[in-house]
Amino acid sequence: MATPPYTELDVVELLAESGRWPAGTVIEASDAAALIEIADDRGHAIDFVSVPHDALATADADATRAAS
Repeated sequence: MATPPYTELDVVELLAESGRWPAGTVIEASDAAALIEIADDRGHAIDFVSVPHDALATADADATRAAS
């Protein structure tokens, strides 16, 4: 079994349409997809989305993003 390209606690951008969320944190990863937690500015989970790895990119650590 290959190691998924993204692993737990990676902060990622969502490249594919995934609701209104631009970025989130990987909380679980399989070979095909990652479960992404979307949190508010206080760190409270507000949504979870499953996204294929090819629809993710490593988030820019300097970028501040907010849900629209």
